[in-house]
Amino acid sequence: GSVGAAVPAAAAAAGPTGEAASYVEGSGSTAGGSCSSAQPAQPHAVGCAEAQGACCSAAAPGSAAPVSGPPGFRAAAARAARIPADILEDPELNAAIALDLPATHDFEVHRTVWRIRRCGARHVGLQMPEGLQHWATKLADIIRRFAPTVESTTILGDVTFGACCIDDLAARALGVDFLVHYGHSCIVPTDQTTVATLYVHVEVQVDVEHLVETVRHNFSPQKKLAMMGSVQFKTGIAEAAELLKHEFCSGEGSAAVPQVKPLGLGETLGCTSPLVGDVDAVIFVCDGRFHLESAMIQNPHVRDGFFRYDPGALTLTREGFAHGQMHGIRKAAIEAARGAGMVGLILGTLGRQGSSGVLEEVERLLERRGVPHLTLLLSEISPERLALFRDVQAWVQVACPRLSLDWGEAYAAPLLTPYEAHVAFGDHAYRDVYPMDYYSNRGGPWSNYGAHNGHGGSLGKKFSHLRHRRGSPIEYEESEVLVR
Repeated sequence: GSVGAAVPAAAAAAGPTGEAASYVEGSGSTAGGSCSSAQPAQPHAVGCAEAQGACCSAAAPGSAAPVSGPPGFRAAAARAARIPADILEDPELNAAIALDLPATHDFEVHRTVWRIRRCGARHVGLQMPEGLQHWATKLADIIRRFAPTVESTTILGDVTFGACCIDDLAARALGVDFLVHYGHSCIVPTDQTTVATLYVHVEVQVDVEHLVETVRHNFSPQKKLAMMGSVQFKTGIAEAAELLKHEFCSGEGSAAVPQVKPLGLGETLGCTSPLVGDVDAVIFVCDGRFHLESAMIQNPHVRDGFFRYDPGALTLTREGFAHGQMHGIRKAAIEAARGAGMVGLILGTLGRQGSSGVLEEVERLLERRGVPHLTLLLSEISPERLALFRDVQAWVQVACPRLSLDWGEAYAAPLLTPYEAHVAFGDHAYRDVYPMDYYSNRGGPWSNYGAHNGHGGSLGKKFSHLRHRRGSPIEYEESEVLVR
């Protein structure tokens, strides 16, 4: 999608200004096990969304006392307190990090080395999106050098759009006994992966002072603001909100960081976004539009709109989204699919993109209606591949909802999301606000946690190997634990 005009940081305006961008079709992209010495797994919403310690693993005994400051400060301090001093203060390790890795990116090397040593891992797999692969070999060298038990490292080079693409299944097939997934949060819980897994968010430094001053210069204290962004900038968002909250809480204003669990505070995915309350504007911290568009789709009611702060370019731009155009396109696809004589169901096999539980929910809808259907497993859902199935008149893809929203018109037959399938073949009416709740623990029956038997759950035999190893649905707590 295109971006609007930049809002200068020094423009002391009472309210936001700038031109809105427009919705452009095709602006986005598609996208267990534990080692014997690891601590017991914690509910994802508690152990990962806030504590950010071992990411879904309990803190080691002797954790430090709570530290004052915003959640980002407290989480970082709690993390460091658990890592032994001989790792944190290792001069050779610190020199290697300073020499080989950018100071602006936190690859959490100390925590990674600590976890690998605790597990005694011998074969470590590294998976990361394309933008981080430049440092993959450096990370592999550091791990082999400072984790004595490691005999080999494997870099998984397949495309990685998000944490849903975590490829623990391929890692296990390669003999990996410890997988490090970089650049995304823990949306596939570590008690669901087939090998011991560590998520490293790779936080990127944010000039918090510039962000705060930019907000102050462009919004009056009477404005109600919300701050959101992608996981790489979560600490910067937390720090900025902490600095702005008193100023913007004067009168009727407020600076809030919304949350949709099990994601962290302010965190947004391309398919899952927090629902903000009665606010005038949203400040979204990111370096692109993909995650931002999810928030705009979920929150069309924001009065003054969305403003994207790019921490790299140090710019603030007003962003727009043509909601009417998107809804018109999706409604037409749903109506066309309703008359299909044969429906194809696609289970995405790119990492863990596909949820067998979501797929079976759609399958039940079609069976109740007596609609003939087939199931196809694909890692890449291309128009050319689907065009080969000439008898299929409509498709439902259980992989990435944004594939249908952003690229749906490129396909010869309607390509529905699970939500749209529930509208087309079930009892759900089309919503005025398109739900971006695919990984929300309060999502609809088309979502990972709303589907029958929970996240990825399957009662059918054909996908029984993807079920939770203990055969029971996963429960997620609503309580918040900032520091353990």
